[in-house]
Amino acid sequence: MAGRMSPRNILTRRVLITAAVSAVVSMAGPAFASEKKKEGGEQALDPTYKLGSMTIPIIANGRIVNYVFVAMTLKLTSGTEVESFKDKEPALRDAIVRAAYKTPFTRADTWKEVDGPRLTAFVLGQCAVLFGKGKVASVEIVKQIPRQQLMPPKANAAIQADREVVRP
Repeated sequence: MAGRMSPRNILTRRVLITAAVSAVVSMAGPAFASEKKKEGGEQALDPTYKLGSMTIPIIANGRIVNYVFVAMTLKLTSGTEVESFKDKEPALRDAIVRAAYKTPFTRADTWKEVDGPRLTAFVLGQCAVLFGKGKVASVEIVKQIPRQQLMPPKANAAIQADREVVRP
């Protein structure tokens, strides 16, 4: 049949649609400062900045095996203005996605979650570079949703990926 698509084209189409949807959702309203009541009854902004969902690839043995949609919250130091983060958020998101492809945030025991400590450490470092040191106190991963529910990797799979042996 001339109208049938190959499995590879279907997968590519799904990945592109998923990326487009996540980009639209992230642009819809990425910065919402949570409100906290002061003792005097006045409303005060809690210094947080919510990054919208990002698609992080899970890469094993040089191949993408899954995608995880990750939402993070940046906890800002007191006195830091949330508005100043809006302009540089695209650069932060770009750096995170580029790093995810270059040095994946893949856990050795599962393909359904990212390596949280590595990802948060990277984001905190990038925030220091982009926004200035001391502006972001911590990074919290709020939500992780895997694209596919996969079986955990075999114990040897992660080890073999790091030790590629060349035999004569």
